Amino acid sequence: MSTEKRVVVTGISVMAANGNNIDEFNENAVRGIGGIKKTTLFPTDKIRTDYFGQVNKTYIYEVQSLKDKSRLECMYEDLILQLLEDTSITPEIIGELNEKVGFSFATSVGVNDYVSGHVKGSIEKSISKSNIYKLPKKLKIKGPVFVNTSACAAGTTAIGTAYSLVNSGICDMVISGGIDPLTEFSSYGFHSLQNLSSTPCRPFDKDRDGITLGEGGALFVIESYESAQKRNAKIYCEVLGYGLGNDAYHATSPDPSGDGAYRVMTQALKQADVLPAKIDYINTHGTGTEINDSMEIKAIERLTGKCHVNSIKSQVGHCLAAAGAVEFAATVLSINNSYVYPNINLSNPINSLEEVELPSELVYKNIHYALSNSFAFAGNAASIVVGGISE
Repeated sequence: MSTEKRVVVTGISVMAANGNNIDEFNENAVRGIGGIKKTTLFPTDKIRTDYFGQVNKTYIYEVQSLKDKSRLECMYEDLILQLLEDTSITPEIIGELNEKVGFSFATSVGVNDYVSGHVKGSIEKSISKSNIYKLPKKLKIKGPVFVNTSACAAGTTAIGTAYSLVNSGICDMVISGGIDPLTEFSSYGFHSLQNLSSTPCRPFDKDRDGITLGEGGALFVIESYESAQKRNAKIYCEVLGYGLGNDAYHATSPDPSGDGAYRVMTQALKQADVLPAKIDYINTHGTGTEINDSMEIKAIERLTGKCHVNSIKSQVGHCLAAAGAVEFAATVLSINNSYVYPNINLSNPINSLEEVELPSELVYKNIHYALSNSFAFAGNAASIVVGGISE
């Protein structure tokens, strides 16, 4: 007899350039109002662009002492407050559940504040004293803790890890997601690779010229269906399966054939026991780079029949390790509200086939099953399947 547990999402918090909370994020995404603008955090005169997806909230940019809360910690605290309010639980309730509550988190440059402060001499010690390691303790979590750093696939991978912990019965509940702040470090890195867009990014447009970096994050309560029922929790959707892989093609470039993307989507659907033709909507990685967008469309056309496709990066930018978490929030909200957010900045779509639709306006549609994709440097790839809740 199978001991696998059904896995559901019972809480969401999100913050990105187009909104500081779930209501702002959703309302602006529906209206196609992006948050990409000229950054005020650091000089951009030596970078190809000054357009970034900066959150519209005043947080410290660089810590000056170990007593300062980093930009990531400030975002985390705000997101946790939103999450607890949305799901009606408290750290005390979490603590009473002991080892049955876990933590699965993603970040890539989350400790940059401390490293930068150490290098610049404003603080004496750096990463070894960073408060980032105390994040689970703020919620009184006593169960397994994972921090994923698989580049831009990390957010989706973290949610997949949470799914496995609950599905296997190891945990009844996992707090999961990802957060990444904007930094000069990552900005100069992408500038050196010559893949920053000179304007707000245009995923899937024939005239796309690169990515726009963003910041923010999203957190979720991933829970067993049985646990959610016991506490009469609000259920957003069911997590049905995920796929992880590595196409081992290039250090920074995906396989242009789309084989790697196709494999992880297929793996996710196989675990979810969902036929490709049943997918109504795909929230893509959709970075706005020449190779990524081309290969992802190829993989989607190979995978499934007619479905709607979008990239939320056109509104919030590329949030690096947090991208998969922010985009998972967009996917879950789309299922709940029966619509697909518009692709903004899209005037000349790259594909001319009927199978894949790239809406430039809001589309009302019942979404039974959806995929959320993340593809990253070093070949890392992740895809997750979600569906509307059924009894």
